[in-house]
This record gives sequence, structure tokens and C-alpha cells, in this order.
Amino acid sequence: MTVLAFDIFGTVLDTSEIIQEFRTKQLEYTWLLTLMGKYMDFEEITKRALMHVLKSRHEEHRFEEELRKWRNLKAYKDAIYLKDISKLVDIYALSNGSVNEVREHLNRNGLLSYFKGIFSAESVKEYKPSPKVYKYFMSSIKDEDAYLVSSNPFDVIGAKNAGMKAIYVNRRNLIVDPLDYEPDVTVRDFEELYKWISNKKG
Repeated sequence: MTVLAFDIFGTVLDTSEIIQEFRTKQLEYTWLLTLMGKYMDFEEITKRALMHVLKSRHEEHRFEEELRKWRNLKAYKDAIYLKDISKLVDIYALSNGSVNEVREHLNRNGLLSYFKGIFSAESVKEYKPSPKVYKYFMSSIKDEDAYLVSSNPFDVIGAKNAGMKAIYVNRRNLIVDPLDYEPDVTVRDFEELYKWISNKKG
């Protein structure tokens, strides 16, 4: 049976409205901490990354406003297809965000009921693209036909490196630099993903 593990930030939730320098710094912190063998809660990383960027702009007064934007991210419009996808296959969340944070985001956007479960990097105390994150999911699900679904190229590469299949959602029409790890499937959006699953099931 096919199982899909959806990345959340940037794949299900649209991060284009937040300061992109902040998003980049947030990811940079997760990578640095993992490489250094240290761990910090993702929400704390988010706050520190945001404050760093705002301080560099001399805009610390915008901290609460920008943090609210992050906490109220909207799902992409094509997320409506998650309902139909969930009727064909089991879908899970696989995120750097904490279980509680991801649950709140999905619930706020009316998507939570479509997911069978939420898996977080907090369980292994390392962040994507650490192999531990993907292997934790695969060992928990025990399904050989498990795919990561992500619009973040580094995430796709991380999943493939860990021995997991991957579907690249090419939302921004980017050329992936795969480091010899090509996605198994590439789609433009969740509508195309739904069609692919329908054909696969058929």
C-alpha cells in the first residue's frame, strides 16, 4: 500500500508571505545545530532566526507581527486535494516542526482530519535532511512503498539519501540540483499528485 509523508512548511503551507531571509536563516540554524550534534526546539529556532533578521534590519519592533504571520500560515489552494488523496492512500506529516505546532497549523487550515499521524524531527533530535528523520518515519510505518512529498529540493535529496522514495512538488518551477539523487516523481501541484496516485491505484 502506498503511503505519503508530506513536508509541511513550503509544501502544504505557503511561506511566500514571510520574510524570505528569515526562512533561510531558520533552515540554516536547523542544519548548523544538526551538524554540531546539538538540538534546539523548532519554535525557539524560529524566534531566534526571526529576531536575528529583524535586528540586522533595525526592525525589532516588528517581531510580534512577523511571528504572527508565521503562526498563521495559509495552506496552498491546491491543499483541497488532500481530502481526495487521503481517500486513496494513507497520508502523514513529516516535518521539522514540533507535533503540536504542525497539528495547530493543519487544524487552523481545516486539513488535520486528512492526516493519519504527525511525525516530527523532535523525536530524533535532528533536523532534515538528516537520515535519522526519514528512517524514523520508515521504521514507524513499516511500508516499503513510502514516499516523501516535498517542494523543498534539500528535503527530496535527504529522503532519497536515506533510502526513501520521493515526490518533488515543483511549485516554483525550479531546476533541482539533486546531487545524484533524482526524485522518483515530479508534479507541479497537489492536483497533479492526485492524478498520479489515481493512475497508480488504478
